[in-house]
Amino acid sequence: MSSARITALEAEVAGLRKALVSRTVIGQATGLIAARKPCTPQQAFQLLVHISQHHNIKLHVAADRLVTAFVHAHLGRPVDLADQMLWDHVDATTANESGGSDDGFAEEASSTSP
Repeated sequence: MSSARITALEAEVAGLRKALVSRTVIGQATGLIAARKPCTPQQAFQLLVHISQHHNIKLHVAADRLVTAFVHAHLGRPVDLADQMLWDHVDATTANESGGSDDGFAEEASSTSP
């Protein structure tokens, strides 16, 4: 097998490993959102997508930050303010039962202040 082929395969394996880690953390964040809000896992995933787009961060990064903030809060460690803002966004967003928005979620009129 050529050196170029081995390098290509190593890069592919690295990409697959990264995708597996990203998928896992996205699933964890989706589960946390679904447990925290009265919504289905599909709605929780759509909320995660909404948060990712609203804050202009990659989906797996938003998921990782939400999971990290949750773990830190439950262990009594300080939570990064930017990560807490993501959870505040989760709390301020409700499932839109009427289906009026494209992503199935609408921002609540009242803001939540810490």
